[in-house]
Amino acid sequence: MTVLTANELRALLLQTAAYQNAMAILNDEWGSRVQENPLYQAPISIADLQFVAHLQATGIHRPVLDFTDYSAVSEWIITHQAALTPNVIAWLRRPFD
Repeated sequence: MTVLTANELRALLLQTAAYQNAMAILNDEWGSRVQENPLYQAPISIADLQFVAHLQATGIHRPVLDFTDYSAVSEWIITHQAALTPNVIAWLRRPFD
Protein backbone atom coordinates (compact mmCIF):
# COMPACT_ATOMS: atom_id res chain seq x y z
CA MET A 1 0.00 0.00 0.00
CA THR A 2 1.36 3.39 -0.98
CA VAL A 3 1.02 6.34 1.35
CA LEU A 4 2.05 9.95 0.99
CA THR A 5 5.16 11.09 2.81
CA ALA A 6 4.77 13.71 5.51
CA ASN A 7 6.07 16.38 3.14
CA GLU A 8 3.68 15.29 0.40
CA LEU A 9 0.72 15.27 2.77
CA ARG A 10 1.67 18.77 3.97
CA ALA A 11 1.98 19.91 0.35
CA LEU A 12 -1.46 18.48 -0.41
CA LEU A 13 -3.11 20.11 2.58
CA LEU A 14 -1.46 23.50 2.04
CA GLN A 15 -1.58 23.24 -1.76
CA THR A 16 2.04 24.30 -2.02
CA ALA A 17 4.03 24.81 -5.22
CA ALA A 18 4.97 21.11 -5.19
CA TYR A 19 1.29 20.14 -5.13
CA GLN A 20 0.45 22.68 -7.83
CA ASN A 21 3.26 21.27 -10.00
CA ALA A 22 1.94 17.73 -9.57
CA MET A 23 -1.60 18.83 -10.38
CA ALA A 24 -0.40 20.71 -13.47
CA ILE A 25 1.19 17.47 -14.68
CA LEU A 26 -1.86 15.36 -13.82
CA ASN A 27 -4.23 17.81 -15.50
CA ASP A 28 -1.92 18.28 -18.52
CA GLU A 29 -1.63 21.99 -17.80
CA TRP A 30 2.16 22.31 -17.57
CA GLY A 31 2.35 24.05 -20.95
CA SER A 32 -0.17 26.69 -19.92
CA ARG A 33 2.27 27.83 -17.26
CA VAL A 34 4.41 29.33 -20.03
CA GLN A 35 1.71 31.92 -20.55
CA GLU A 36 1.92 32.87 -16.87
CA ASN A 37 5.64 33.64 -17.14
CA PRO A 38 6.85 33.57 -20.76
CA LEU A 39 10.42 34.47 -19.75
CA TYR A 40 11.00 31.35 -17.68
CA GLN A 41 9.50 27.90 -17.78
CA ALA A 42 10.71 25.56 -15.08
CA PRO A 43 11.26 22.01 -16.25
CA ILE A 44 9.35 19.12 -14.74
CA SER A 45 11.46 17.59 -11.97
CA ILE A 46 11.88 14.04 -10.71
CA ALA A 47 10.32 15.17 -7.41
CA ASP A 48 7.27 16.41 -9.34
CA LEU A 49 6.89 13.04 -11.03
CA GLN A 50 7.39 11.11 -7.78
CA PHE A 51 4.62 13.17 -6.20
CA VAL A 52 2.42 12.46 -9.24
CA ALA A 53 3.08 8.73 -8.87
CA HIS A 54 2.18 8.85 -5.17
CA LEU A 55 -1.01 10.87 -5.77
CA GLN A 56 -2.09 8.28 -8.34
CA ALA A 57 -1.08 5.26 -6.23
CA THR A 58 -2.97 6.48 -3.17
CA GLY A 59 -6.12 7.12 -5.21
CA ILE A 60 -6.11 10.86 -4.56
CA HIS A 61 -6.03 11.45 -8.30
CA ARG A 62 -7.13 9.17 -11.10
CA PRO A 63 -4.26 7.54 -13.01
CA VAL A 64 -2.98 9.64 -15.89
CA LEU A 65 0.46 8.16 -16.49
CA ASP A 66 1.25 4.48 -15.94
CA PHE A 67 4.89 4.59 -14.88
CA THR A 68 5.15 0.81 -15.40
CA ASP A 69 4.01 0.82 -19.06
CA TYR A 70 6.91 1.38 -21.47
CA SER A 71 4.64 2.54 -24.29
CA ALA A 72 2.75 5.01 -22.08
CA VAL A 73 5.97 6.44 -20.65
CA SER A 74 7.57 6.77 -24.08
CA GLU A 75 4.50 8.54 -25.49
CA TRP A 76 4.36 10.85 -22.47
CA ILE A 77 8.06 11.72 -22.88
CA ILE A 78 7.53 12.58 -26.55
CA THR A 79 4.50 14.73 -25.75
CA HIS A 80 6.18 16.62 -22.90
CA GLN A 81 9.81 16.59 -24.05
CA ALA A 82 10.10 20.39 -24.07
CA ALA A 83 9.52 20.43 -20.29
CA LEU A 84 11.84 17.52 -19.47
CA THR A 85 15.56 17.48 -18.73
CA PRO A 86 17.77 14.56 -19.76
CA ASN A 87 17.94 13.45 -16.11
CA VAL A 88 14.15 13.31 -15.85
CA ILE A 89 13.89 11.33 -19.09
CA ALA A 90 16.51 8.90 -17.80
CA TRP A 91 14.58 8.56 -14.52
CA LEU A 92 11.36 7.79 -16.39
CA ARG A 93 13.11 5.15 -18.53
CA ARG A 94 15.11 3.54 -15.72
CA PRO A 95 12.60 0.73 -14.96
CA PHE A 96 12.87 -0.46 -18.55
CA ASP A 97 16.68 -0.52 -18.91
